[in-house]
Amino acid sequence: MSEVSAAEISRLAGVTRATVSNWRRRHDDFPQAIAGTDARPLFDLHQVQGWLSEHGVEVSESPSTDLRTLVRSREPKLVRQVMEVLHRSDDGWVAPSLDGDNAVFAAQVAESVARTAGKEGIRIAVDTLAERAMEGTPVTGVYTTPVEVAKLMAALSSATKQAVGTVLDPACGSGSLLLAAAEVGAAELHGQDVSRVQVDRARLMIEADAALEADIRLGDSLVADAFAGRQFDAVLCNPPYGQRDWGSSELALDTRWDYGLPPRGEPELAWVQHALAHLHPGAYAVLLLPPAVATRSSGRKIRANLVRTGALRAVIGLAPGAAQPWHIGLQIWILRRPVPGAAVPDALLFVDTTTLSQDVSGEERIDRELVADNVVQMWQAFDAGAPDRAETSGVAAAARLVDVLDDEVDLTPVRYVRSSLDSGAVSDQVGDAMSRLAAAASELTSLAAEVTGWSEAAGKSWRFVTVADLASHGQLEWIRARPADADHGEPTDTRRVLTAPDVATGNPASGTMASARPSDVMEVRAGDVLLPAVRSDRSAGRAARVAGTEDAGAVLGPHVHALRLDGERLDPWFVAGFLTGAENVSATRTSTVRFDPSRLRVPVLSLPEQQRYGAIFRRLFLLRATAGRAFAAAEDVTELMTTGLTAGALVPDDSIDVGEVRR
Repeated sequence: MSEVSAAEISRLAGVTRATVSNWRRRHDDFPQAIAGTDARPLFDLHQVQGWLSEHGVEVSESPSTDLRTLVRSREPKLVRQVMEVLHRSDDGWVAPSLDGDNAVFAAQVAESVARTAGKEGIRIAVDTLAERAMEGTPVTGVYTTPVEVAKLMAALSSATKQAVGTVLDPACGSGSLLLAAAEVGAAELHGQDVSRVQVDRARLMIEADAALEADIRLGDSLVADAFAGRQFDAVLCNPPYGQRDWGSSELALDTRWDYGLPPRGEPELAWVQHALAHLHPGAYAVLLLPPAVATRSSGRKIRANLVRTGALRAVIGLAPGAAQPWHIGLQIWILRRPVPGAAVPDALLFVDTTTLSQDVSGEERIDRELVADNVVQMWQAFDAGAPDRAETSGVAAAARLVDVLDDEVDLTPVRYVRSSLDSGAVSDQVGDAMSRLAAAASELTSLAAEVTGWSEAAGKSWRFVTVADLASHGQLEWIRARPADADHGEPTDTRRVLTAPDVATGNPASGTMASARPSDVMEVRAGDVLLPAVRSDRSAGRAARVAGTEDAGAVLGPHVHALRLDGERLDPWFVAGFLTGAENVSATRTSTVRFDPSRLRVPVLSLPEQQRYGAIFRRLFLLRATAGRAFAAAEDVTELMTTGLTAGALVPDDSIDVGEVRR
C-alpha cells in the first residue's frame, strides 16, 4: 500500500494545500486517513487517485510521482542511507552496500531515479529523494540557490582577469553554485555542508551534470573547516542566514577574522571573512547575502575595514523574487583578497538591478537574462579599470571609498546609484513617461466615450448553459492549460508563449518568447477565447479576452485555457464577457489555480443578440485594459519624478504655484 501526505496530494493534483484541506472538509467521500497523525495524515494513493478521477481533477502522471511514492513508503532515515550509497556508474544508477529488504528498496530507488532523470531531469530526481530524506531535519535559514542566480554568481567570478580553476563553496547545499562554476570552466569543485543529505545531494547532482568528481565534505565550515589552510581560485557561497549559534564564542581568536571579530548577530560577516581566507591573493569570492548585512550598526566596523582595504569590490542589489526568501531583495557581494603591497582601489561598484526588472506592460517581472547580461558587463568594465564604462544612470555607480566610509558605512546600492543619477537622462525619462501617460489618458477618454448603446432592462430571465454542455454538443472545443513545468522533447523553434498576465493586460501582441516543443501543438487562433486560470488581484475574477490576429500562432502558456468556438453559433466576445461576469467569478472563487472552466455558464441567446452583447463587452475590456496601462504610466511618472527630486537630479522650477499647492 502506497501512502501520500496532503502536500503530496496537492502536488499530484496541481493545487494548493488549502484546496486539499477544503476537499477533505467539504466532501464526505474524500478518502479517510489510513496512517500518520492529525497534524500530518497519510492517505492511500490509489484511493486518492480514484477520487480525483471521479471529480474530474487531472492527475499528474510522471516518473517523479512514482519515485516520490516509493520513497514515501519508507522512513526518511532509510532514504538517507540510500542517498549515501547511490552513485552513477557506466550502467546507470546503482545503490549497493545495503542488506536484505533494504537492498531491494535501494535497487528500486536507483531504477526509479534513472527513469525520472531520463524523462524529467536529474535535478527533479535528486530533489525528490532529498525532500523525503530531510523530513524532520531543521533547515531554518537555509535556502536553495536558484539556477539563474547561481549562473550569474559563477559568471561574475569568472569575468575577471584571474583564471578560475579551483572553486570552493563552504555551504554548498544542493550544489547549484558548484554546478554553475563547472559550466564556466572550473576544473576542481570543492564543497562542504553541515547536512549529510545536502552533501549527498550535491555529490549526486555534480556526478550527473558535470564531468568532474567533486570533493564534498560533511561538517560546519565555520567551526570545523574541512579545508583549513587551503586557498582556491574562487569562492562561491549562499550561506545560511540569521544563525545565532554559529560558534562566535569558541572562534573569538580565530585567525580568519582579518577584518574584525564578527559580533554574535553578524554570522554573515563571519562567512564573508571565511571566504576571503580561502582565496589566493588577487582571487575573488561571490556571496549571496541578505540586505541587512549592508546596514546593521553592529557590522559597521567590519564593513569599513572591507571597504578601506579594497577587499569589497562590488555590491549588487537584486529585486525581491530573485531568490529565497522571495519577499526580500538580496544582495550579491563581490570580494577580492588583497595582494600584499598592491595599491588599494579607490572606488567601489554599486548596482541596483530593480530598474532592470520592470516589464513594459507595468507588470513587475524579473528579466533574468537582461539582469545577468548587464551586471556582468558592468562588473567586467569596472574590474578592468574603466569605472566610467561601468556606470549607468539609474542602474550602476562607482563610488569613491571616502564617500562610503562615513559614520554608517551603509552599503545599500540604491543609496549610491540614485545619488549619481544623470540629470539629463532622468529628465528625458520623465518626459518619455509623461508622453506615454498623455497618450494613455487620451485613449482612455476616447474609449470611455464609445461605451454606449445600453439601456435599462425591464427584467431579464435567461436559460443558462455550461461550457461542458457547449463542448459536448460540438459548439466549442476546450483546450486545456498546460502545466507550468511541462517539458517534453527537445526545443524545435522559438515561439511566443501567452501567459495569464499577458491575457489580462489586454495587449494582443504581448507574450514571452520561448522554445516551443513538439508537445506544444495547440496554437492560438484569432477568435479563440483566452481564459487565465489564475485570478486577478483586483477583482478575484478572471479577465477573459478574445485572441486577435496578432496572437495567431502563439502557444498557450501555463495556466491559460482556450475555448475554440463554432463561429456560426457563438460570438467570442459574448462568451468572454459572460465568463468574466460576477456569477462566474463567484462560481470559481477557489484557492486553486487549476480551476474547472467546464462549470462556467453563459445564457442561451440568438447569434444577433450575442453579437450586440459582444460589442459592448469588447469595448469594456479595452476600456479596462487601457485604464490599466494609464495607471501603470502614472505610477512610472510618479516614481521617476520622486526619485529625481529626492536624489537631486530634478528641482522644482518657478512655474510651480505654491499657493495652489497649499490650498
